[in-house]
Amino acid sequence: MKTPLTQPAPRASDGAASQRASDVQANAPVRLGAISYLNVAPVYDWLTHRATDELHGVTLVDGVPAQMNRALEAGVVDISNVSSVAFGQHAREWALAPGLSVAAHGRVDSVLLFSWHADWRDLDGRSIALTDHSATSVELTRLLAERRFGARPRYVTTAPDLDAMLAQHDAALLIGDIALREGYLRREIAGRGRPYVFDLAREWQRWTGLPFVFAVWAVRADRAEAVRAAGVVELLRESTARGLADLPRLAREASARLGLPASLCADYLRLLDYALSERDLRGLRHFLELSIPDFRWDAVRLLEPGARP
Repeated sequence: MKTPLTQPAPRASDGAASQRASDVQANAPVRLGAISYLNVAPVYDWLTHRATDELHGVTLVDGVPAQMNRALEAGVVDISNVSSVAFGQHAREWALAPGLSVAAHGRVDSVLLFSWHADWRDLDGRSIALTDHSATSVELTRLLAERRFGARPRYVTTAPDLDAMLAQHDAALLIGDIALREGYLRREIAGRGRPYVFDLAREWQRWTGLPFVFAVWAVRADRAEAVRAAGVVELLRESTARGLADLPRLAREASARLGLPASLCADYLRLLDYALSERDLRGLRHFLELSIPDFRWDAVRLLEPGARP
C-alpha cells in the first residue's frame, strides 16, 4: 500500500520542512519513495503489491520523480529513487544505496532529442525545447551539444508536446513514456516531415565509452542507520529480482496502459540496468564531474549493507 504525495513536497528551505526533517526520530518508520513510471516498474512492482505487514514497517510514499527529489531533500521520505543530478547536488547530505540504479549501456529509447537537423553542430545558435521533467536529461543534452559537438544552442523550457515544440524550435527533448511512444511512431511533425531522432544514452556511450546512469537510490544521511537496519536496500533488490523475472507480465500491463506493443515495452525494460555496477559508477562519476562544477567524488558515501528483518 502506498501513501500519495497529494501535493508537491515542500522544499527544504521551507521552515516547517526543515524543522520536520530535523525532528525525525531514529526509530520512526522508514518512508520509501515509490515512483510509478515504466522504467522503474521492475523495482517497485512486487513491493507495491505487498501487504503493509510484509514490509516490516517500511511505508511507501507515491509520487513523480521531481516530487521525490524535493521530498528527499525536505525529509518527507528517507530513501528514494532520485535523478543523478539531484544526487550529485546533495552528495554531502545523502548516501548512495549500493547496487541500485537506472542505467543504460547503449540506447535507452526513452530519452530522445528530436531535431530538424541531422548534425548536432547545426544547432549552434538555434533553439532546443526542453522538458522540465528531468534535470539529468537536460544536463546531458547540454553536455552533448556544447562539450561534444561544440554547439551553443538556446534552451527554452516548454510543455512536453512534440508538435508544439518542433513548430517553434529546431529540436525538442522528450523523456519517459511520451518519448518512448514518439520514438516508436516516428511520425510526421508540424507539417514538416519526420525529424531526426537522437538517443541520448547512445550518444553518451559513443562519446565516453561509458554507460549513462539516469537515476540512483539515495538515503538521507540522518536516516541512514534506520534505513540500513530496516533492510530497505535488500528489500528493493529482492523486488527488482522478482520484477525482472516477471518482465512479460509487466510489459503486457504497460502495453495496455500506454497503447504500445507489449514486445516494445519488454524490449525497452531489457535495455535498462538496475545493478549500479562498477562500470556504472565510472559513468556516473564522469557525468557528475562534467555537469556540476563543485562536485567531488570523494564526498560520495555508500550506505553500509543491512539485513532483512
